[in-house]
Amino acid sequence: GSGSWNQTAKLLASDGAATDRFGSSVSISGARAIVGAFADFNSNGNLSGSAYIFERDGSGNWNQAQKIIANDGAPYDSFGNSVSISGDHAIIGARFDDDNGSSSGSAYIFERDGSGSWNQTAKITANDGANDDQFGLSVSISGARAIIGAYFDDDNGISSGSAYIFERDGSGNWNQQEKLTPNDGAAGDTFGRSVSISGDRA
Repeated sequence: GSGSWNQTAKLLASDGAATDRFGSSVSISGARAIVGAFADFNSNGNLSGSAYIFERDGSGNWNQAQKIIANDGAPYDSFGNSVSISGDHAIIGARFDDDNGSSSGSAYIFERDGSGSWNQTAKITANDGANDDQFGLSVSISGARAIIGAYFDDDNGISSGSAYIFERDGSGNWNQQEKLTPNDGAAGDTFGRSVSISGDRA
């Protein structure tokens, strides 16, 4: 109440191990938080990555609610290199995923159901994704909108970078609405290295 910020918790993965990189990405929304561990070794292989959902209970304690991994994760995808959470939705980047070419990148949407479980509901990639774009290096979600950075995209020159806006429709599908590049973009700018979205602004 006095405006001071005090440490109230330290979060650890229940199955944490050396070199997992737990905490490499974080996001919080109300009483829920998500923490990425992009170097986690799990059933999807070495450096496939994971993310952890924590929820604050009525006593103010933060408890691990779930560990999430990609349904189609593979070694070296780095799922969890970026994370963002907004209410019952979370987005997780996997910048080294290869669906549109080597290290083209992807992002995954998870939703919390009525029982409190988080389930993968979508995997999104850029309509024009290409080798080494690293789409998913940065992600942010706000309600029914998400933004994903691809900082090695080459539209305005090598590694000029771009960002993509996706929106969730009434059926729950996430569709690419727009690709963003700056008016003065140039080679090496790496536009999209960081992104954030809130309502109608990014």
